[in-house]
Amino acid sequence: MPLPFDKLEYSRILQASGVPLAQAEAHAEALSYALSEPVCLSSDLAILKAEILAQVSEMLAKMKGEILAEVDKKLRPIYWMLAASLLMHAITLSKLF
Repeated sequence: MPLPFDKLEYSRILQASGVPLAQAEAHAEALSYALSEPVCLSSDLAILKAEILAQVSEMLAKMKGEILAEVDKKLRPIYWMLAASLLMHAITLSKLF
C-alpha cells in the first residue's frame, strides 16, 4: 500500500531551505516514485502473523492427530494382551475362592 505524499509541499520545503527549483522538483519526483511502491505496514505484518500462526496451529493439530493414531495403532495389540491377561487373572482368582 503506497504512502500518501505531497510532492508540491515537499518541493516548497526544499526550495525554502535553498535548494534550486529544478533540483527540488527532481527530489520530490524521485521520492514520490519511491513511496509509490508497495510498503509493508505493521497492520500487514499483524495479519500475516495471524495467518501464519493459524496455519502452524492447524499443522500441529493434524500432526498430533496423526501421531495419536499411529500410537494407538501400535498399542492396540498391547491393549488386547492386557485385557486377556486381566481376564485370565479374574478366572484364576474366581477358581481359588
